[in-house]
Amino acid sequence: MGVVFTRIGTPLPGKQAEAFKFVKERAAAVNAAYGTQAEVHVRLGGPIGQVVMVSRHKSVQELEEIKRRVIEDSAKGALPVSPDGVFSSVEDAIWLTK
Repeated sequence: MGVVFTRIGTPLPGKQAEAFKFVKERAAAVNAAYGTQAEVHVRLGGPIGQVVMVSRHKSVQELEEIKRRVIEDSAKGALPVSPDGVFSSVEDAIWLTK
C-alpha cells in the first residue's frame, strides 16, 4: 500500500518568504540525498503562507527508513534545519493510498 507524507509548516507573521525558501531548500536536499521527489506548495486561503512538503512512497516501511536517515543526517548537519523564529507550528501527516 502506498503512502503520501505531508509536512505542513505555519510561519510566524512576516516570515512567509523565509519559510518558503527553507522548505524549498530542505526538499531539494532530501530529494538529492535520498532519491525522493518531494514537492513544495504554498496554501491559498486558510492560514496565510502555510507551506507543505509532499512526498510519495511505496510503503510505510520505506517512509520510516527515509525519515530515520533524515533525522540522523539533520543532526549531523548534512541537511538544512529549520531556522529559529520562522515557524509557529509544524505538523506531519501520513496518508495511505491504494
